[in-house]
Amino acid sequence: MALTTCPECNKQVSDNADTCPNCAYPLTGGGSTQAHGGKIQTVEQRSKRYKLQQLLSCLLIIGSIMAVMFGFSGDDPSPGISAFGTLGIVVGLIWFIIVRFLMWWHHA
Repeated sequence: MALTTCPECNKQVSDNADTCPNCAYPLTGGGSTQAHGGKIQTVEQRSKRYKLQQLLSCLLIIGSIMAVMFGFSGDDPSPGISAFGTLGIVVGLIWFIIVRFLMWWHHA
């Protein structure tokens, strides 16, 4: 049994291993096969994209809430900033719901 280096995390891995035990990187060239002959799909790479979109939609919602609060605060309320913030909240919520649905659809 020889040791090789994982190309993803640079840890020493047995050359008999199908995936790296540290980071689950497929080492056998495209994933190992299951009993029925299908390929095992690595889902972690795709879910990173959805998690990033979920984070960005949450940041949009938080920033828009702050814009609405800023628009209504002070002696001279600014309805333009409040309207922009309200639009950002609606878009952020729709984006968040769509991303959650896609996460469920692709990973359930």
